Amino acid sequence: MNYTSLVQNIKDFMEDDGTEFSNEVDTFIDLTELKLSRELKIPAFRRRQTSSLSSGDPFLTMPTSMISLEGLHIVNSNVRELLLLRSDEFMTEYWPNRTATGTPKYYAYFDDDTLYVAPTPSANFPVEISYRRRLPALSGTNTTNWLTDNASDALLYGSLVEAAAFNRNYALQERYLGMYQNAVQNITQEQQVRNSIDNFYQRNEG
Repeated sequence: MNYTSLVQNIKDFMEDDGTEFSNEVDTFIDLTELKLSRELKIPAFRRRQTSSLSSGDPFLTMPTSMISLEGLHIVNSNVRELLLLRSDEFMTEYWPNRTATGTPKYYAYFDDDTLYVAPTPSANFPVEISYRRRLPALSGTNTTNWLTDNASDALLYGSLVEAAAFNRNYALQERYLGMYQNAVQNITQEQQVRNSIDNFYQRNEG
């Protein structure tokens, strides 16, 4: 499946190729991609990215594709050290003077896009960011992604849930919701088997 075939399938399944409906198909797909990025706990949505803290600057900008942060490591003399998440109150009490510097041990959220660390970095420390991301959205110019290749059933049924809601066909919406949930469950189980230790040994020991 690709973007073009997905769009056509949505119209065919809903038996609606009207202008008003067609104008909303991208929204159906976008909402489903966002929903799947939240519901599927799979490696495809995980990323690691390197960045760096600047000496004297406690702030760090997060990757633009990030949905949620899973871990932040500072790399100090080639050794990775996990920074611990703390509240604003803790950070203020622990390191009230941000002009004072040291080796960072903690971090907190400053806003949706920025973290700040304490102590304020005393050097340009490399960092490794582990996070959950949203896949590059499907469009006429980005016609495939992990979902089209590996979860096309969930992507289609999820889009049909949104399409049925748009058409106020709640019986059909309920039907496709059940199919969507079943597809998500199957994908989750498939990924669990793929990543299980037992399966790893079975595949490598014959």
